[in-house]
Amino acid sequence: MPSGCADDAAPHARRTKRLAEIQRHVGLALGGAAGARLAGRLDLASSGTTLFRLVSRDMPHLPGPPPRAVGIDDWAWRRGHRYGSIICDLEHRRIIDLLPNRATTTVQAWLAKHPGIAVIARDREASYGAAATSACPDAVQVS
Repeated sequence: MPSGCADDAAPHARRTKRLAEIQRHVGLALGGAAGARLAGRLDLASSGTTLFRLVSRDMPHLPGPPPRAVGIDDWAWRRGHRYGSIICDLEHRRIIDLLPNRATTTVQAWLAKHPGIAVIARDREASYGAAATSACPDAVQVS
């Protein structure tokens, strides 16, 4: 096979670039657990965590204007066991960041790094309300 082919694997890689790209597309389409089930049926077995890692690794982190309106919600790394927080730019309709947990201190630290936020749309989780109030006291909170 010629060098530079799409099927080449990086040194010490456990999958080819082509396989990683297919798994990334499955992860984008279905998410973690459902994507892992489909990948298993297609003999491209991988875990939901791996699919998520492939998707998030290639997320474009393009510089742009700081977010003014954000949405914060929880999502499951592993349903019933481990939850994180997702932060979306509501004006540009894109995911800004994925936080490892739902802790008040984690969300508060993230909000403190982004002082231009004027609107925070959140669920009724008490930790999100406390974080928003302390980090962005002038922001309008919508729940």
